[in-house]
Amino acid sequence: MKKQLHLSYPQFRIATLIALAVFLIIEAFRECDFNIFYTAAIDLTPHENLYTKIYQGWLHYYYSPLFAVLLIPFTYLPEYVATLLWLVINVYLFYRIWEILKGWLEINRLPIFTQRVLFWISVVASVEGIRDNLHYHQITIMMVYLGVQALDFVWKKKEWKGGALLALGINIKIMPIVLFPYLIYRGHWKAALSTVLTFGILLYVPAIFIGWEYNGFLLEEWWNGINPSHKENLLDFSWAGFGSLVTALFHSQKGETRPIFITQLSQETIVYLTNGLRLLAAILTLYFLKTLPFQKAKSNVHRLWEVGYLFLVTPLLFPHQQNYAYFYLYPAVVYLVYFFYKKTKTQGGFRLLKKKDKILLAIFGMSYLMMSVELFFGEFRTFYIDIRLMTWAAILFLLGYVSSPTILN
Repeated sequence: MKKQLHLSYPQFRIATLIALAVFLIIEAFRECDFNIFYTAAIDLTPHENLYTKIYQGWLHYYYSPLFAVLLIPFTYLPEYVATLLWLVINVYLFYRIWEILKGWLEINRLPIFTQRVLFWISVVASVEGIRDNLHYHQITIMMVYLGVQALDFVWKKKEWKGGALLALGINIKIMPIVLFPYLIYRGHWKAALSTVLTFGILLYVPAIFIGWEYNGFLLEEWWNGINPSHKENLLDFSWAGFGSLVTALFHSQKGETRPIFITQLSQETIVYLTNGLRLLAAILTLYFLKTLPFQKAKSNVHRLWEVGYLFLVTPLLFPHQQNYAYFYLYPAVVYLVYFFYKKTKTQGGFRLLKKKDKILLAIFGMSYLMMSVELFFGEFRTFYIDIRLMTWAAILFLLGYVSSPTILN
């Protein structure tokens, strides 16, 4: 009689960690975005213009002077070691995001086995975003962590600390600014004030290390690169987001069009359409908030539902986004994993789910397949980019998320 192979969870965890370590060691050999950050930090010493210099042949540094200063300690390490350390930090921050979200939902009160299952479902559901951020040595996981951790501090009555952490995220990559109006709407005045004050201070902290004049020069050059009113920022030729989608639908660049091109519109009309979609997403926020201004959320579950939406729309709102930006969906994914877990528990199992819930699950399943298709059929990657598949998938996810109930008691 053959012996059955039984893998205990500790053994599974060890095997997973070994596989992850091998993956990170291999990935660290690649030259990607962290190598740009690393080189930019080195370029601070000779006072180079970080924002006009070309890195890796055709790429630019888009982040704040402070971020480059914060990376100076990494430059004392060999580039490969620094890159590997960056990837390890990202893995740790991802796990911290899960731990914080788990605390909001009080998942730690569930049986250990259930906690593990929910965690791994959230990992599988976000595997493309996680993989892309590690593969391209990205910063998105850190941005999501700073936003989630900032909110966690605020909700634990540590508003000054939470606001300061949010300010750090905004300083580095602007995108967490989406959470600032939320603090005001929910009446977290100390956190909002802390964000403003800390952001102002952080702009000038680099001057301590690189000099007042050079820091002022870099701040001006940084703003020139990210100013949304500049001509080069009006049309969006990146891979994802509302701006990218509208540009692909209605703009022909030097006679070249995308497969989804419909007709040529003026640049002004494209900008109006893009901003109209952004305004619609902003108005939709009120649907998630559910209450009048300056009132606190009804529960932690409701909080995650509403901030999950804010994270979800962030990569859609901002220009120049790539596919890895959709790791911003992770808080919404965790909410939905918990949502369907509670549904199956209260309704007596998956087969007994209501038709509406099964339709929702099918919508999210389709969105997942669209987002993850590159993992399975990577040879068609250019086509997926040309049709803006990731943006369509995010919009489908958004429609499903809007349809999901707000509070689970």
